[in-house]
Amino acid sequence: MSGEAERDVPKQSQAYPNREGLAAEKIAMEERPAPCMHDLPLRQYLDTYVVPSLLPGMNAVAEARPENPVEWLAYYLLKNNTSKKTEEKKAEDPAPES
Repeated sequence: MSGEAERDVPKQSQAYPNREGLAAEKIAMEERPAPCMHDLPLRQYLDTYVVPSLLPGMNAVAEARPENPVEWLAYYLLKNNTSKKTEEKKAEDPAPES
């Protein structure tokens, strides 16, 4: 029975028979840290950091229909800055003690 169990466990990569392929597979399977904002593709960056603030502002402009929509939107974004609220909330929360 022990011979059967040893045959089931591959000692080499099934996809790459040579040593270089095995090393490449090992690197590909390693966990990596999430990319920082400068490493993100443009669409993902906008969806993550810009759209959550801009979309509610655009909806508010559409409802209000002000005479100067760009200035109105600029004021709205400054007044309702979601990243500023997040920073303030982090500052208010006490740091967990180890």
